[in-house]
Amino acid sequence: MQFARCLLLYVLIMHVHFSANAQPGTTVDLKKPEKYASRTLGSEKTTDGKIGAVKKFYQNTITHYNYVFNANERLNEIVERAKQGFKDDYTKLLPYYNYSLDATAADNDIDTIIYKCNAGILLHDLRNDWVDDLYLLMGRAYYLRKNFDSAERVFAYLNYAFAPKDEGYDIPVGSNETGTEFSIATKEKKKLLSPQPKRNEDIVWIAKNYIEEDKPHEASAILEMLRYDPHFPERLRPLLHETIGYLFYKSGAYDSAAYHLSEATSMDDGKPDKARREYLTAQLFMAAGLKKEAEDYFTRSADHTVDPYMAVYASLNAINAAGDSSDAADKKITSLLKLAKKDRYVAYRDLIYYTAAQVLMQNNNYEQAYQFAKKSIKYNVNNPTQHSRSFMLLGDLEYARPDYLLAKAAYDSVDAGNLANAEDEARLTARLAALQVIAANVTIINTEDSLQAVARMPEAARAALIKKTVRQLRRAQGLKDEDSSVFINPAVQLTGNNNNTAANDLFAAQASAKGDWYFNNNTLKSSGYAGFRSAWGNRPDVDNWRRIDAVSKQIAAASQGNPDGNDTDMVDSPLGDPMLNAGISIKDNIMNGQISYDVLMSYLPLTEEKLKESNNKIAEGFFNNGKKFQDDLEDYNAAINAYDSLLTRFPDDAHTEEALLNLHYCYNKLGRKASADSVASVLRTKYKDGKFTAILNSLKKSKRATEKDPATEEYERIYNLFIEGKFDEAKAAKAVADSSYGNSHWTPQLLFIESIYYISKREDSTAIETLTSLTTQFGSTPLAKKAETMIDVLRRRPEIENYLTNLQVTRLPEDEPSRVVTLNKVDRVEEKKELKADSVIEKQGQVAKTIVDSAKEMKAAVNSYVFNASDQQFVGIILNKVDPVYANETRNAFNRYNQINFYNQKINISSSKISDSLSIVLLGPFSDAAEALIYSEKVKPKAPASIIPWLKPEKYSFTIISQSNLDILNDTKDLTGYREMLEKVLPGKF
Repeated sequence: MQFARCLLLYVLIMHVHFSANAQPGTTVDLKKPEKYASRTLGSEKTTDGKIGAVKKFYQNTITHYNYVFNANERLNEIVERAKQGFKDDYTKLLPYYNYSLDATAADNDIDTIIYKCNAGILLHDLRNDWVDDLYLLMGRAYYLRKNFDSAERVFAYLNYAFAPKDEGYDIPVGSNETGTEFSIATKEKKKLLSPQPKRNEDIVWIAKNYIEEDKPHEASAILEMLRYDPHFPERLRPLLHETIGYLFYKSGAYDSAAYHLSEATSMDDGKPDKARREYLTAQLFMAAGLKKEAEDYFTRSADHTVDPYMAVYASLNAINAAGDSSDAADKKITSLLKLAKKDRYVAYRDLIYYTAAQVLMQNNNYEQAYQFAKKSIKYNVNNPTQHSRSFMLLGDLEYARPDYLLAKAAYDSVDAGNLANAEDEARLTARLAALQVIAANVTIINTEDSLQAVARMPEAARAALIKKTVRQLRRAQGLKDEDSSVFINPAVQLTGNNNNTAANDLFAAQASAKGDWYFNNNTLKSSGYAGFRSAWGNRPDVDNWRRIDAVSKQIAAASQGNPDGNDTDMVDSPLGDPMLNAGISIKDNIMNGQISYDVLMSYLPLTEEKLKESNNKIAEGFFNNGKKFQDDLEDYNAAINAYDSLLTRFPDDAHTEEALLNLHYCYNKLGRKASADSVASVLRTKYKDGKFTAILNSLKKSKRATEKDPATEEYERIYNLFIEGKFDEAKAAKAVADSSYGNSHWTPQLLFIESIYYISKREDSTAIETLTSLTTQFGSTPLAKKAETMIDVLRRRPEIENYLTNLQVTRLPEDEPSRVVTLNKVDRVEEKKELKADSVIEKQGQVAKTIVDSAKEMKAAVNSYVFNASDQQFVGIILNKVDPVYANETRNAFNRYNQINFYNQKINISSSKISDSLSIVLLGPFSDAAEALIYSEKVKPKAPASIIPWLKPEKYSFTIISQSNLDILNDTKDLTGYREMLEKVLPGKF
């Protein structure tokens, strides 16, 4: 107890020193104002006796209203200004406080507060009731100015100087000298006129200052003592819980942070701060996997907030937190659609539909997600951030369909600076650059295919179609139908000046129609209308500034095959689309005014030469797209489709040999070895002496086992970072590597361990996406099946967790020993025998029972380890630099394997940490060394392929170990010594 008191005393007043000026225990620099330099101030006149009532009233009034009140108001204004300049992003975990210390530190009023506190203390009698308030305000001002060392000294002095005293001696902080209660707080009494002492609040600020100084242990010691302190006042409990929550938030313990922050939501502050605190509490509960509590606090936040954006996001997140059961997606969508119909959320329908699309994507309902993404764009009003995110989502959906033309168009509308995260920006950059080329090639392929289809039509049908197309185009631009061969400049036509047609004077006939105004004369109006339509076509009767838009809409309608709804005799053919919209060269010429039968006929491949040229364009488009998909996007399925189209339609093209080599590469990347081998066989047969066949043969011969390419080395480094638990560094390095190398160098092990990381963070949708990528790219590997199982489990995670939560488990009594595992039922040798080096032999495919030389006992002891064959033994998997996340997954993997292969036996699994870099997973105990060896010999060959294929062999090793040797190992950390001893007893086994 004496040691504990000394420790607590050190923690709380470690920085307290003694100095002059009648203020023991501080190095706080209190300076006289210059105009009072020659005067003796009130603080210097302070005596040790009691202050009189009249003087105390005067001193209290002046100190309170002239100094404390003004300083406190200014300090609150500084914080309020910082809050106003702070913007929350409700799509991410909010910062703990809604202001930045960088903003408060830059505020010039901070110095004024420190000066006022300094003056308030020096000018007045130190026996008044408001001196501790001034010290607390001064400490908070230093804290907001990020002078944490100065703040620490001020807080420490306040804690020391205003602590209880007994006959001139300090009562040790954290002492129970005054009675049986352990307390570091000051007991408060109800006062009518005097303020409560600030020392209790000051101790909380000491802890908060320690948190900012990155001293979590010191902060935790203080906060835990205050939490159970019987004298700590209830009025400060919310502040205490908020500070404890901050400590847990900084350390990433979100479940504990959420609990304490929920206890702080009753703090006496404004409605916006309360709503924000509830929103953050909900986010923390969500991050901890407590969805019911998260839903409750999101709902509270939506009800209390005055910020419409927070209300929308809180409502959406409450819906998302409602559950993940099989029908949860339908319930969420129903709730979101109800939300969209409420008047309060009309202005935020773009965000609501965007969220609905995301919910549907998570449920693999891409078609309906596509419709909601388009609605999100439709209802977007002056919200550029949401506009970009909605178009990004639409582009992703179009890309997945796949429709690369529309995907490219959607990505073109995205401003990368408005996207939610760096991953989206990187994906947009990579895809858009490639899609610009791919979309142009697709347009060329579609155009040439359509033109060839028209060229194959009967001559009469082809002529009728082209005449119809000319008529549509000319009408769309307001040109005459009669002459389809005249060169027309549409720019001139749109301004109403037709150089080839004399302007008609619609009012010329009015002179001969005496007494009738033009618009009252039906004959004149009829002839005028006919003349206008003859000259200008069927042009909309709207203001001039709208005319171009209306005409462009007519052109778009014409491209759909029926521009005005009057003509229905157009021959069904694909020509309309390429001639009006898709063909790049055709479109350019049309916009230059060359709209005639002969011009459009000239584009058709009616001769052998033109047909060959058209086929070359199509073949070039397929090949170039295959290269783009393969090299730039690493979309190997799309690349395979492009190469297959080329090889099917143009088997003797100039690119065929290279396409075969690329196809072989893509099949290998997807793990489709049989298809890759088949393509390689075709390549070697058809192009035996070809350039790319030689490349294929050289690649096969030079499987560089020792020399690794930079990409492989980098991804192996990233793998190790993930395994060792350096997640932030691993994710950052992976983002850089992906931008340089793409997916082509990923390994199934890396994808699997990355998914485990996301599962541990409860980011199930990201984990499913990663596992799906694994099954797509490496479908033939052992991990693919595990990934499929993991995906199924993740989709049913809430049901499984709910079942386990409600499961009634009857535990064994505490004093009941662990079950000993026996793999083979045989007669036991009663005497304690030692396992000899040659006593384990192979028998009928498994390790036989131990053969012990009963005539001679032998004990092996190295470095204090003693091996006894008759002792119960654990089978241990020693993990080298493996994060607890993956150590836990190793336990799960062996547990699943045991349940399937040793279903009739209960093999306990536990783990133990040997050192910072080494841990051990223990299976058993088995009845003796022979039983442990039998088990280890069975599972060791299975581990790399079936049990833990995602963990590289250099990261783990097998052993057997008794409880006594395990105790020694935990104490000495001498794993090398134990391995040396085991090697002497069982050479070559481990």
